[in-house]
Amino acid sequence: MPWKFRNDPKKKDTALKVIALLIIGAVILLSFDVFTQNTDGRRQIVDEDGGVESELCSILADIDGVGDVDVMLQYDDEDAVSGVIVTAQGAEDPVVKNNLMKAVMAVFNISAGSVEVFEKKVVEEESSDEE
Repeated sequence: MPWKFRNDPKKKDTALKVIALLIIGAVILLSFDVFTQNTDGRRQIVDEDGGVESELCSILADIDGVGDVDVMLQYDDEDAVSGVIVTAQGAEDPVVKNNLMKAVMAVFNISAGSVEVFEKKVVEEESSDEE
């Protein structure tokens, strides 16, 4: 069948137009799908138990010397916590860092090797000089 299009310029021209229209239609459909989605492609991970991370952040922030806290939990195949990363203001102090580690280890019954605590970068807000 393709050899018929090579010999007849009118059929060849018609076939090329049909192919071009199909490609343009596909591009329009794909761009419509992309531009009408409400998400940006990233997935938000939500705990089945209602937010262990936010609860843990709240508790850890109450420890003396700790300021703002963020945590990330890693789960194993049995949905048990297997690792924790903590970023906290005040974690530069070894006593505060140790207290954070002990609290996380106690809550999840995991070893010290499964917990990492880092000092959280302090973002200073620019003060406006409006008078």
